[in-house]
Amino acid sequence: MKLRGSKYPALLSLMTILFGLSFIATKQALNGLGIFQVIFSRHFLALLLLTALLCSDRRKFYIARKDLKHFLALTMVEPVGYFIFETFGLQYTSPSSVSILIATIPIFSLLFALWVLNERSHWIAVLGIIFSLAGVYLIVSVQKTTVLAPRPLLGNVLAIGAAMSAGLYNVLCRRLSRTYSPWTITYYQSIVASVVFLPLAMGEVFWEQKLFINSEIIVSILYLAFGSSVAAYILLNYSLSRLPTYKVAIFSNLIPVVTITASWILYREMMAPLQFAGAALVIAGIYLTYYRRKKK
Repeated sequence: MKLRGSKYPALLSLMTILFGLSFIATKQALNGLGIFQVIFSRHFLALLLLTALLCSDRRKFYIARKDLKHFLALTMVEPVGYFIFETFGLQYTSPSSVSILIATIPIFSLLFALWVLNERSHWIAVLGIIFSLAGVYLIVSVQKTTVLAPRPLLGNVLAIGAAMSAGLYNVLCRRLSRTYSPWTITYYQSIVASVVFLPLAMGEVFWEQKLFINSEIIVSILYLAFGSSVAAYILLNYSLSRLPTYKVAIFSNLIPVVTITASWILYREMMAPLQFAGAALVIAGIYLTYYRRKKK
């Protein structure tokens, strides 16, 4: 399982930290902004930066007309569907719970690959799915209502919806990634997210009258846009272009560790013992799934 070259573990560890802290930043941004305002702000700022980075190579802006429907389907699943589920989930449950449930994305990728692409898996991968689902049950079933989790059951269900959206996205993205670079796909994701969430963000100002901005919220939005939506994905795409997918995916299992640690430092949030057991089952299940895929 060793990565060649000392730089790759360092880059992937940095990516893990950036993604793990994004759940904390989203939770903080929701203290002053509405859900759709947070989603629009992060993607619009990311779009501005990506436009500046890609303007020197206009080929990355091109997509064939025949692929428009595929891009539309892809972007409706993620970022639109994914970030609606994730951000709503963070409003109702704790960042730690969301990060652990999001870590089940590889499991849902496997299930959607079986359903959509008819890719059959070994029994070890099926065992991994069972382990992860059992872990999800433990996390969801024992969580209590707190200040960080005012409606934990609803928030956890929404987080699972986000993981399912990302799993379906991974399957749908295969066709486009053979023709288009990750930069192009990410760029048009930002465009669609900005267009879809702009009217919803403006509507929140009127129907919720929720618009409070301070330095903490500004820093959170800037981090989500540049630290998570741009920098973390650049590191992810760079690593994927040079390493096997399973070696990169293994590092995503560390994201809950980052989120749980940061949540304890900032909020003094401590998970219940059964939730830690559930987290261990989730990570073990994902490892079993990827272990078998690596052998094949």
